Amino acid sequence: MATASFIVEGMSCEGCVSAIRRALAAVDGVQSTEVNLASGEVKIEYDPQRAGTSSLQNAIRGAGYDVS
Repeated sequence: MATASFIVEGMSCEGCVSAIRRALAAVDGVQSTEVNLASGEVKIEYDPQRAGTSSLQNAIRGAGYDVS
């Protein structure tokens, strides 16, 4: 397993947190997701053989958020 951490902009409520969790759960290889609404940080535990950081970022962007 590997862990990736991103700063996500545009989150303002628990609905945003849920949207990001759902988007990342749909990525093959994602094992767990922690979202900190206050700091904007998202930590993802994933299988690097099945998912890469670009697919994780694309899932977050696909949910409507900016990620760095």
